[in-house]
Amino acid sequence: MSRHPFVGGLLAACMFAGSVPGALAQDDALLVNAAVAPSTLDPAWACGIEEIAYIQNFYVRPFRYAVSEGRHGVNEIDYGTVEPYLVDTYEVSEDGLVYTLALKEGFEFESGAPVDAAAFKYSFERVLTMGGCGAYFITDGFLDPVIIESIETPDDYTVVITLNKPNASMPIVWATPASSIVDPAVVEANGGVAAGQPNEFMSSNVTASGPFKLEAYTPNQSADLVVNEAYGGEAPASDRIRVNWISAAPTLLLQARTAQADITMGLSKRAARTLEDSEGIRVLPFSAPFAQQMILPNSKEPWTNVKVREAVHHAVPYQDILDRVAFGYGTLYYGPIMPSLPGFNAEISQPVPFDLERAKALMEESGLDLPVDVEVMIQEGDPTQQQLATILQSTWREIGINLSIKVAPAAEFQELSQGHKVQSLMRLNGPGVFEVGYLWGYDVLCDVVHNLTEVCIPEVDELTAELRRTTDPDERQRIMDEAVQLWRAAYPKILFFEDQPVIVLSDAVTSYTYGPIPEFRDWAAN
Repeated sequence: MSRHPFVGGLLAACMFAGSVPGALAQDDALLVNAAVAPSTLDPAWACGIEEIAYIQNFYVRPFRYAVSEGRHGVNEIDYGTVEPYLVDTYEVSEDGLVYTLALKEGFEFESGAPVDAAAFKYSFERVLTMGGCGAYFITDGFLDPVIIESIETPDDYTVVITLNKPNASMPIVWATPASSIVDPAVVEANGGVAAGQPNEFMSSNVTASGPFKLEAYTPNQSADLVVNEAYGGEAPASDRIRVNWISAAPTLLLQARTAQADITMGLSKRAARTLEDSEGIRVLPFSAPFAQQMILPNSKEPWTNVKVREAVHHAVPYQDILDRVAFGYGTLYYGPIMPSLPGFNAEISQPVPFDLERAKALMEESGLDLPVDVEVMIQEGDPTQQQLATILQSTWREIGINLSIKVAPAAEFQELSQGHKVQSLMRLNGPGVFEVGYLWGYDVLCDVVHNLTEVCIPEVDELTAELRRTTDPDERQRIMDEAVQLWRAAYPKILFFEDQPVIVLSDAVTSYTYGPIPEFRDWAAN
């Protein structure tokens, strides 16, 4: 792509992209079907799993996560281990404050411009200036003050990042998609950088520095990824990938069952169970630190009342949901640490018991005039959220809550949820960085804009700060256990179950690497 006439060429391509959900790929393309579309293509602004998983295929990052042998005969991404990507070598000062990164030469944007230290500095400063979810990712949640004190470029391929406090997790967070290196010239030619604002152009366009470039894109429908010849790393396993976002569950299921799709993501658990004995495909469940949850913004009525929050927790038929909605593909628990994360303590993270009589009594004790009207927002195309909301509609009516359901397209869902503009919402949520201190920024830390639950427990803030200073495993576990019990007592949000994602592979798939936040570079089929 050229630097300035970029928009016309890409938009023209988009006009001719397949307009029918589930459109077939070209014969030489790997076909990937998914249920939920990304709401933005901008790595600086993306928040949800759907966005960050898709975006990272277009950009190089300073570091990336390692790959190791996994279950089911396929590889899995190891989020506990990082390796250099754009970085060639790096050094950390003795006090842990200065990271000196020597970058690899030979990486180029699809425009032909070099992926160099200037582009690195521009990309990171852009993320920090915009102040979206990306800023939280690349700072490991340290935003007040921002942990990154300065970024310097002493030469074309050296970056020096100075922190205001030591944090050993920085290479891990700089492996996240938010750390993607974008083309400064293209961004500046198309809206530039505005503090606190998304870039409209970047929300639907790509300035590729990674293994793929975007050949065609129709939001909420389809995208064609092709090899980026300017990429300086190892070529991806597939030259072309067609991604279809299919919100119609029957279509998604049919194309998985008939192996019309090579790889299918986002099937309902019921649908996945029906495929287990099908020929020509493999149905593979995995574990991941992502929880199906209902967020109850604690600053909004009626959730300011802890009695109401506790009541609705007891009015959720958890085991029935695991059996009927997740079809066994999940783990019941309650606490701010998912079962798949280091530090989880099952003994103090038992699920809340389903007890309608207890729930009714708590609603009476709340002092509210009943019934109470509550609206929950769910994302269009997510069958699990629809099922969960429908179950709660019926159950909560018995305790005096009239629950209505708002279905929002991806972009609206993103805007309303991240803007704290809804009374409650369903969400499959988990950390972009698989580390407890980072995760708690979503759940418990006070005055963090991305804490959608809006809970504030000052004692947990203090414990989190202590956790990040501590390296002794036993002491870290003590700190986490204390925080878990404080969090549980506040009943800040409903946790239905930790999800077990189910991936369907056709027998034509020859190479696949699983990750909760998947990358496409190793995926291929005959």
